[in-house]
Amino acid sequence: MAWHALVKYLPMRSVLSKDLFGWADYLVLVLVLGVSLLVGLYYGCCGSRQSTDGEYLLGNKEMRMLPVAISLIAGYISGITLLGTPGDIYSYGTQYYAIILGIFFMSFAINYLFLPVFTELGVKSSYEYLQVRFRHRAVRTVSAFIFIFDEIITIPIYMYVPCLALEQVTTLSRMWTAPAVMLVCILYTGLGGLKAVVWTDAIQMCIFCLSLVLIFVLGTVSVGGFGVVFTAAHEGGRLELFNVDLDPLQRTTLWGAVIGGFMYWTGFNSVNQTCVQRYLSVPNLRTARRAVWVFSAGVVGIITFCTYIGLLMYAYFQDCDPLAAGIVGTSDQLLAHFVMRVEGKLPGLPGLFMAGVFAAALSSISVSLNSTAGVVLDDFWRSYASRSLTDTQAAVFAKATCAAFGFVCVGLMMAMQNVEYIIQVAMTLTGIAAGTQFGLFSLGMFNPWANYKGAIVGAVTSLLVVSWLSVGAQVMSMEGRISYPRLPTNVTGCDPPVVPTPQPTTDPTVLSLYRVSYLWTASIGWLIVMIVGSLVSVVTGPDSPLDSKLAVFSPPVAALLRRGRPDAGQDAAAAAAAGSTVTLAEKGTRL
Repeated sequence: MAWHALVKYLPMRSVLSKDLFGWADYLVLVLVLGVSLLVGLYYGCCGSRQSTDGEYLLGNKEMRMLPVAISLIAGYISGITLLGTPGDIYSYGTQYYAIILGIFFMSFAINYLFLPVFTELGVKSSYEYLQVRFRHRAVRTVSAFIFIFDEIITIPIYMYVPCLALEQVTTLSRMWTAPAVMLVCILYTGLGGLKAVVWTDAIQMCIFCLSLVLIFVLGTVSVGGFGVVFTAAHEGGRLELFNVDLDPLQRTTLWGAVIGGFMYWTGFNSVNQTCVQRYLSVPNLRTARRAVWVFSAGVVGIITFCTYIGLLMYAYFQDCDPLAAGIVGTSDQLLAHFVMRVEGKLPGLPGLFMAGVFAAALSSISVSLNSTAGVVLDDFWRSYASRSLTDTQAAVFAKATCAAFGFVCVGLMMAMQNVEYIIQVAMTLTGIAAGTQFGLFSLGMFNPWANYKGAIVGAVTSLLVVSWLSVGAQVMSMEGRISYPRLPTNVTGCDPPVVPTPQPTTDPTVLSLYRVSYLWTASIGWLIVMIVGSLVSVVTGPDSPLDSKLAVFSPPVAALLRRGRPDAGQDAAAAAAAGSTVTLAEKGTRL
């Protein structure tokens, strides 16, 4: 929902006037950036100085559980979530909140179906697993390329949104603030590696949560208490959790939130390198599982806060809806408008809110930069280059890659002129990747007979089909032919009186496939990979489960296969003795 909410966040000049920031607001914002930079300088210039790739990318597998868990939360709760989720709840009600059930099931899936495979094999990159499983480098390369392309598109957007918001309340142009803030992120990520990323994430997450708590407290006081909030939400039809309609064209249903949400969140958090890298940075599987439990609980807590804030805004604006009155252009501008109404006269608090938005953005960017550097090193250089690197050279290579990708993303962000259309295209492309990647790993871990041909054809088919559906939906949306009606609001209390803005409607002639809810996109991509990949594997000659180590399969599948493999104990011992992750990958067939 964060990406869906981002699309219309941009034109805020009519909402907030310039020069609302005072010296206290600037001070808070500068302190957030300064602390992040100091953490990177500390880890980059003190102690071992991140002199090996193992320390730079995995923290020497010595990271503690709690900072890693907080870093995981920070990496997936971006400023987009803070700005978009409350507005979505305000406009469409609380049915989306049922996604917490999908997140609950996600934590079990990660801990008991996917995580044991990565920890037992000891891979440095999640995509290295694909070469070990399918014994072909091409599958690994395709998946790693999809990841890098996805990150190059998302990083500029993560930075652009808070910088654009800052431009609305200060005289600072985003053309200057964005490169400056990105430079800070590049410095502390490039110098300090994963340790700096994890610890700055923890600090930034505290700032993010503090901004949420202040909105929660001051907003609740301003409307008169919890009772007023939930009474207004009930009377306004915002309290909905059990819409059991099976129609996938409905924007949000219980099934879409739970099943679609499970597939979306599991797809990212079980196999995406930004998460797997941090799972593998702790000493053992038990610690990694504890980090996942804390991560899931933290995400549920953040979504709960954002859901309540959405209801809080409805109670505050129940007599004069800023959207219908034309005060703001989209629901994603509501939170900023609400904060300035509630906190605007309190020195430093608007700055803290903006610091929370920037902190969330920096967390997502730093994780992406560090993980991308690791993928380039392990999945491209070490997989294809004839020259091997020492640990020190690999660390320098990773740092240089991190900086290079950072500056490339700055250039892409500076090139955003027709922002609305670029971001909609970016949202489409990033949504395509999740289901395809999840399907590839699921095919390898749950289908022992799948071969590399099936994996590649399944992935390409999924990308093409989901791209067609997603691009078609976005084109229809930009043309105004697809629009979901918001829940009823009121403008009778507006002063001066206003005429409510009419809501757009969906053109019934639009192809139904284009109108499938965004919550099902990842599920469609996953299903295509699993079906097509399995069929192509059968047609082209399936792999024999006896040719693969049991460690490459998910534990339930491995347990079933073990019954027919009397040499399973020897096989496990051989896998443990295989040594480094490079050796594991080299056992795969190379092109």
